[in-house]
Amino acid sequence: MSSVAWGRRLLLAAAVVIAAVGCAESANALEKVRLLIPVRNIDEAFSPFVVAREKGYFAAEGYDVTLIAVGGSNESAIQVSAGNAEVGAASPGEALVGIQSGKLDIRYFYGLYYSNIWSIAVLPDSPIKTLAELKGKRLGVQSMGSAGTTFGRAFAQAAGLDPEKDISFLPIGVGAQAVTSVRQKLVDGVIYWDAALAKFKFSGLDLRQVPVPENLRSLPDVALLARNDTIGKNPKMLTGIARAVAKGYDYSMANPEAAVLITWKAYPEAKSKNPDATAALKEGVVVNQARLGIWNTPKIGDKHGLLIDADWNRLIQFFVDQKVLPAAVPVDRVITGKFIEDVNAYDRASIISDAKKEDISKLQ
Repeated sequence: MSSVAWGRRLLLAAAVVIAAVGCAESANALEKVRLLIPVRNIDEAFSPFVVAREKGYFAAEGYDVTLIAVGGSNESAIQVSAGNAEVGAASPGEALVGIQSGKLDIRYFYGLYYSNIWSIAVLPDSPIKTLAELKGKRLGVQSMGSAGTTFGRAFAQAAGLDPEKDISFLPIGVGAQAVTSVRQKLVDGVIYWDAALAKFKFSGLDLRQVPVPENLRSLPDVALLARNDTIGKNPKMLTGIARAVAKGYDYSMANPEAAVLITWKAYPEAKSKNPDATAALKEGVVVNQARLGIWNTPKIGDKHGLLIDADWNRLIQFFVDQKVLPAAVPVDRVITGKFIEDVNAYDRASIISDAKKEDISKLQ
């Protein structure tokens, strides 16, 4: 081999090495972030997070995000406060108790759910039509520690009932156990979250929801939280994470079929067991859109994630009334809206356009 050819080969090899190193450095340059999801198994109800990761929205902001499923909102809040994760999605309640007591050093910075996810549901032929008709009835909940019991008591109080005497709660778990308990009428109704009720339907258990007062239905629920020192010292990261999630929501709403398939590809265990692929996808979309339907409200206009002081004050008072909180906590200790303008500074139309162009046949 001539010296010229050898030199060219060396240059080519050097170029390959430099390119590889550059790619590695680029990948390593992404800041690692742990984001806690308050469920044991991530499914299509959480597609905005999965889409944000799989479509590269987190990476575009400069972050390598690991989605970690945890046992629930309480665990999410505790682990973030302890510094074991940078961001967590969590329902209020125990988090508010921890904030008030000073045991949890956290604050919410981006809203996700603008209505609570809990409903009372009964069999279609049940004589129960109103909350007042729950007197003397047994209501099934996932567990006695479920937030469903808190909302069940509140729903009873709204109807003038004594939740300690007039209704009783029975833990019936989830899945087949819960379905069997309802079918065999071991309970008169259930208090479950939206996605669970949708999945009951796909198991052949179609339930009818009992109307609840709007002031309770519209209480805010799950939002993103972080440590107070993170909010003060790393606003860029929190803004970027929230912006990527907002993009994931836009994508999911513009093309829910693709969002569901992307989630199932990342988490195969979440996929519907229906052997009919078309029917399975329809089921997934129902669960997805049932949850994403509460990710927005006319109150926030075009500002994804806006936390509304008045609604959070109502939520705080709700927990005081339910004796979850011993006294009200100032709302500015609970939420901050300092990132919302920057979070929403992106080309939403472009995200929506790209989502609509996605070929779902390539995702199946």
